[in-house]
Parts: sequence; C-alpha cells; structure tokens
Amino acid sequence: MPDHVAQHAQDDPPHVGEVAGVQTDDSTGKPAGPAAKSPPHWSSDEIGLLISRYERQLLAYACRMLNGDWPAAQDAVQETFLRLCREDRSKIIARIQPWLFAVCRSRVIDMQRTRHSHPVDAAEISVADPHPDATTAAIAAEQSQQRHSRLAALLDQLSPRQQEVLRLRMQAGLSYREIADVTGLTVSNVGFHLHAAVRCLKDGVATI
Repeated sequence: MPDHVAQHAQDDPPHVGEVAGVQTDDSTGKPAGPAAKSPPHWSSDEIGLLISRYERQLLAYACRMLNGDWPAAQDAVQETFLRLCREDRSKIIARIQPWLFAVCRSRVIDMQRTRHSHPVDAAEISVADPHPDATTAAIAAEQSQQRHSRLAALLDQLSPRQQEVLRLRMQAGLSYREIADVTGLTVSNVGFHLHAAVRCLKDGVATI
C-alpha cells in the first residue's frame, strides 16, 4: 500500500479563520465563538498497523470478487484505506475488521457496475480463487495437486453467496454477526449458507 495512504492520517493544518484553536470570522478576524471539535483522527502509526494487519486479507478478498484482477483489487483496497483515514475513529474502532471488509466489498461492487451496463447483484459476483497459492503450488506433489484441483472444483460448485460467507468465516475469521454486517444478510441466513457450504464440501470430499 503506498505511503500516501498513511499520510492522510496526519492532522490537517489549521483552516483559514482558525487561530490557536479559536474560530474567527473570516471577514473581521474577531473570535466567532468556540471552535467546533473535529472528529478524532487516526495516527499514522495506527493506519500503518491496520494496513499491515488487514491489507493481505482485503487484497485476497477483492481479487477473488474481481475474478483475479489484481490491479483492480489493489485500487479497491487503497480506496478502502483512504476512506478509513476520513472516518471518525471513535465510531468504527470497535468493529474495524468488518467495517474494512464492508467498505472494500462496496467498492468492488461499484467497480463491477462501472464495467457493465447493467447492475450487478452482489450474489452474482464470483469469489472463487482462479489460481492456487504460489507456496502451495511450489511444494505440492502431483498427487496432492490433483486433490487440490478437486477441492477447488468442489468450491466452484458452491453458490457465489456460499463461497463468500465461507471465505469470510474461514480466511478472514469474521463472526456470523460481522459477516452479516459485511454482506447485508441476516445472522440466520449467514448460518444457513455457511452450514450448507460445509455440508456440500464434506459430502464432496468423501467421494475424493
């Protein structure tokens, strides 16, 4: 993630008409009453820590939603962190991970809609990983590679919604409530899709 993202977390310089924390009338320069408090800012260290902790998860999530378009995924994640820098820290710090995923997801859907002339429903966006992990590919023998391919085929057989909730649960480690906040589903629907996905994978693995 470029350094300029973290730079947005720095305090802005005083605006015209603000001197030493006192708001003044721009035309007279006289005090115009107590200055309004600005939302709590993120420090550059906090932004850097959040980027270090969540950037890879968000990139993987966005890339799968964008069918392997890595540059577009990078743009979506960068926009997510830029949006974070503008948000009131106190309002989202307690739910930062699901907030990041929700904003990233919304950005990806906006990008998909821009690319297509018709609206794209979130449930129609594929989140299947088109390429195996590089480390896994490097160390896997032919037999385990075949098994990997079969498991990937099983994942592809899941509905896009099942794939999404499964990845948010297993890879991002989100709770049912957090997944519901990200996807707009109810908690009970999250559980339904997740259990259905696990059941399908379990049945499929038994045949491998």
